[in-house]
Amino acid sequence: MTYLLQFCGVIDPLQLFYLEQRNLQPGASAEDDSPPAGPAFGGFRPFQLDAVLTWAQEIACGRRWDGEAIQRTVMDVWMERAEVIRQWQVRLREEPADRLLVAAIGTPLDWSARCERLMRG
Repeated sequence: MTYLLQFCGVIDPLQLFYLEQRNLQPGASAEDDSPPAGPAFGGFRPFQLDAVLTWAQEIACGRRWDGEAIQRTVMDVWMERAEVIRQWQVRLREEPADRLLVAAIGTPLDWSARCERLMRG
């Protein structure tokens, strides 16, 4: 399976909470053990590889994704986008102390579902 990892921006923790809540499946009950539709979002400060890997592995476990593929995806993205990641790290240091860098990971279907929800309003 293919997974896509994106770095989305810098926000405050309350905005991250709302972003995560909007991503939950509409109408899913607490007893429903199906994973949410759409990418998973996480906030980071500091923005470091070990924290992103830990978060991604937790998401993989909860969504029954391939943990090795997730780890490869995170490592590949971290290496391929090293300069962009450094820029995000610098920007995060310049932001107020309560700001977090948001990352999102999901399957192509998760990202497609997110885009469709955004287009519907």
